[in-house]
Amino acid sequence: MDRRDSTLPLLSVRGLTKSYWRRRWIGGGAEVRAVRGIDLDLCVGRTIAVVGASGGGKSTLARCIAGLDKPTSGDVVLCGKRIVNPAVARRHIQLIFQDPGASLNPRFSVAEALQEPLAIRRERGSRIAERLQQVGLPESLADQGTGQLSGGEKARLALARALVALDTASPAVLILDESLASLDLSVQAQMINLLVDVQGKYQLAYMLIAHDLRLATHMADEVAVMFEGQIVERGVPHVLITAPKHSHTAYLLAARAALDETRCDA
Repeated sequence: MDRRDSTLPLLSVRGLTKSYWRRRWIGGGAEVRAVRGIDLDLCVGRTIAVVGASGGGKSTLARCIAGLDKPTSGDVVLCGKRIVNPAVARRHIQLIFQDPGASLNPRFSVAEALQEPLAIRRERGSRIAERLQQVGLPESLADQGTGQLSGGEKARLALARALVALDTASPAVLILDESLASLDLSVQAQMINLLVDVQGKYQLAYMLIAHDLRLATHMADEVAVMFEGQIVERGVPHVLITAPKHSHTAYLLAARAALDETRCDA
């Protein structure tokens, strides 16, 4: 597929479901249907935001698409081919977790944190400075321990590791699972600008997992609202914000408005 063709889906999800068996202290257990028949498409250079309250199945969906969890049923299709081997797919789909620092060994230096994906790509360590510069980190941080980094620096380093792991010479998907939520507002804005720049440079497709509908609209071309494992509403951001059709969309907007009001009062 020509990566410049933004009209064809790079990633397609069809009928994806994921169920767990939850044990109970009394009475055996029960099936939990975390994801229920999700369909979505994502094109090259575009961003889809999947938003919803905690426990709605967003992260489970992300893990299934990234190959970290096996779906109960349904297909994940990349460039028109159904993904069978998750290990192969990881060169084209990477996930940054809610806490970017959780993927970093605090005993490692910044350079060591980048060495593993560099080794997988068979690149020399001399490219570490280039990779740091790519995400706005100074070369002087290379010997610093990852545990000493600020939240914003950890977020940038996690992005650098994901970019190294991806084969950015071909169509690629980056999934951001609430990875901006824990950052201060000023740092969050810087990361959004960085992500937009990186997307433009490599024509990446982004899937943004979030509970904050207003944050999602700053980056997304399309927003899908997820509730109890299902997508209950989707559309372009300004329409969803101004004229929500589903009660859960309205709930998310009201929750954000209440949070903003609390911050103003403080």
